[in-house]
Amino acid sequence: MFSFAISEWGYRQSFADAIIFELLYLPSRIIAVYVNWFVLIPMVLYKNKFLIYFIELVLLLAVVSVLHRYFVLYWGYPKFFPQWMDGEYVQVWKFSRLVQTALIIISPVAFTTGFKLFIDWYKERRETEALRREKIDAELKFLKSQTNPHFLFNTLNSIYGLALEKSEKTPSLILKLSDILSYTLYESNVKRVTLRKELTLIENIIALEKERYEKRVVIDYKLEGDIEGIKIPPLILVPFIENAFKHGLKNEVKKGWIKINIKALKSTLSFRIENSIAKIEDEENNNGGGLGLQNVSRRLDLLYGDQKELLIHKTDDTYIVDLTIKLLAHES
Repeated sequence: MFSFAISEWGYRQSFADAIIFELLYLPSRIIAVYVNWFVLIPMVLYKNKFLIYFIELVLLLAVVSVLHRYFVLYWGYPKFFPQWMDGEYVQVWKFSRLVQTALIIISPVAFTTGFKLFIDWYKERRETEALRREKIDAELKFLKSQTNPHFLFNTLNSIYGLALEKSEKTPSLILKLSDILSYTLYESNVKRVTLRKELTLIENIIALEKERYEKRVVIDYKLEGDIEGIKIPPLILVPFIENAFKHGLKNEVKKGWIKINIKALKSTLSFRIENSIAKIEDEENNNGGGLGLQNVSRRLDLLYGDQKELLIHKTDDTYIVDLTIKLLAHES
């Protein structure tokens, strides 16, 4: 109101007169703004009835302008500006005066309309973003809940095979499985874990599988770079390891091999795993690695989007996975 009063001051004898003049307009402006804010915008404009909204807004301004003219001519001007009661000020229906009144009233209506459109858009954007994040979080939890049992099921199968053979290695492998279970049940419930913890889990899995396959597998495991301070989503690399053992060696009757190379740079994590392909493949292997790889691929999409590159190659005798992740600010 004060900004309008300052503008009006140039036409009045004093700033006090300008303030009073604007106060006389205040009820009309409040009525127009409230009807537009609470009725026309939500009930007409937001239902995409643009022409109807425009017509009803014009009618609203016309009605409020006429009411304002009656208000000021029969109470406001006689009380505060009696000198105006002669001449054109007292002509209620003079078109130019009604248009002038409507233009004075419409300025706060236009401003508040823009303001409401902005805050409603911003509120809707935040709600949409919140729903999107909730959906992603729910999907990530679902994918991870499938990954854990899938991984544990295969690990138990490995120990079960040794138990049937009454292997002396079974107790030590159960101890390693206990560490793996501890990780999957407690450590993996957070959004990020240190790369070192994930690698410790991978090394336990490798040790367990080495015991199971003994001389039937040659494993080349290399770690390069500085892994300290790097954080990644839990169980994001494990499915690739598990897939290499399960589908590369499960049906292999001779000797298979697996090569794992992990390189940690300042802002990039590179992971490459190659494994031999068994001469006799099962149906799941032919379909590209099964549920585990599908889940981890989807998790990577949700977590990193275009900040990651996942390439899977398959030749007659080799299966290769190349994963490159651009680490986010809170991960390095």
